[in-house]
Amino acid sequence: MIKKLLLLLTFSYGVLVHAQINPQMAQSLQKSLDSVCTLYNIKGATAAVLVPGQGIWEGTHGISKPNEPVNKSMAFGMGSNTKTYIAALLLKLQQAGKLSLNDTIGKWIQGYPNIPGSVTIKQCLNHTTGIAEYLSAAVNDSLLQNPPKIWTLQEMLTTVKEPNFTPGTSWSYSNTGYIIAGIIIEAVTGKTYQQAMHEWILDSAGYNHTFFYGEPNSAPLPGQWTMNLTGTSMVEMNSYTVNIIPQLFSLASTAGGLMCTASDNVRFWFDLVKGNLLDRTLFKEMLEFVPVSSGTSYGLGIFRYNRRTNGRTVYSHGGTFLGFINENVIDTFSGAVISVLTNQDSISNSRILSSVIPALHRHTLGLQYLGVNQPNTYHTLKVFPNPANDLLSISEYQNLNEIKLVDLTGKVHLHTFAQPQINIKELPDGIYMLWASDKDGENYYYQRILIQH
Repeated sequence: MIKKLLLLLTFSYGVLVHAQINPQMAQSLQKSLDSVCTLYNIKGATAAVLVPGQGIWEGTHGISKPNEPVNKSMAFGMGSNTKTYIAALLLKLQQAGKLSLNDTIGKWIQGYPNIPGSVTIKQCLNHTTGIAEYLSAAVNDSLLQNPPKIWTLQEMLTTVKEPNFTPGTSWSYSNTGYIIAGIIIEAVTGKTYQQAMHEWILDSAGYNHTFFYGEPNSAPLPGQWTMNLTGTSMVEMNSYTVNIIPQLFSLASTAGGLMCTASDNVRFWFDLVKGNLLDRTLFKEMLEFVPVSSGTSYGLGIFRYNRRTNGRTVYSHGGTFLGFINENVIDTFSGAVISVLTNQDSISNSRILSSVIPALHRHTLGLQYLGVNQPNTYHTLKVFPNPANDLLSISEYQNLNEIKLVDLTGKVHLHTFAQPQINIKELPDGIYMLWASDKDGENYYYQRILIQH
């Protein structure tokens, strides 16, 4: 059974980048996107849903500019989702022997009094450095004092104030760590961070519509709508008195400067988690999570939200920048990936994560289990009686999260959260597979079940 599942996963990736989700599901996804975007007055959005073994759906809603609808070819700013790409790039550089994530940054970063050289690269990636945020001071300077200024990575570090805590003793989200990461990428590759990203991640994987802002021959951008610049009403940024978009994106750089289409982004997340970008050992290092809050933890450029999306545990990263807000998740149980990118900054990340993403995700809930962690994390599940005709009892159910009962055609007959007993009275006779995941999404369990009434 496991070998068949692995073959299915390998085959499904080969066809899904060229496949489209069936028309009925596509229609339902588009209806849900339109409905929730209209409900929350989202100016414009592009979305993609990748379903393992079935294909990719792409949809759009709303306008780019007055009288110009959003279209699928437009690349939206991904903001801090850039951090996931940067973390993956650094892991590939580690695999190539160019650095170790346990290296201290003092090897490359000197001369900044508020940036201790004892901090490690890994601490930069998981936000445990204690180094203060550069962005607020730099943005204020750019907007108020010197709007035309294009910032370098090194100049951004000059704005950093005193550290917030001793490295490694706490967690605090800070863009500064990813600016430091950008400097290190350039130092060890001898290339710009843009060139390195293309060489090590984007070009080899065929993400042809992902790029840093301002790169030549890139995809068209939508109009950007902002309320943050006015404080009162939403305006299109290109109509603003001073065109500051290039300057602001120079401040984002390796902390938030990537642009992408939604379809490129779901492919990146699928490739990342399935081991197509990083080998399993490297990806496992990416998942060394530190606690953030109840139910939330952070690895290397990646969040884990326990039971956040329709009860599912997801890996995720969103992004926020002037004129753009987005959220992206991969369901750790089904492997379905969802990306929602908007061209406005007046809707919160939490609204997208709690409303738009779940509305699209619901259409994937009936799918057969194609989990993201495999194959060495499978364990036998103790279930009795077997054969059964009434109730199934599950040992050690307290350690489990979701449970699915699937017949040999892949049809899901039961999907629930872990409980000591499962009622199977109404199920037809036959052979089934019982699948379960643990609460951390790290281990999967299975058992062959024979139902005979």
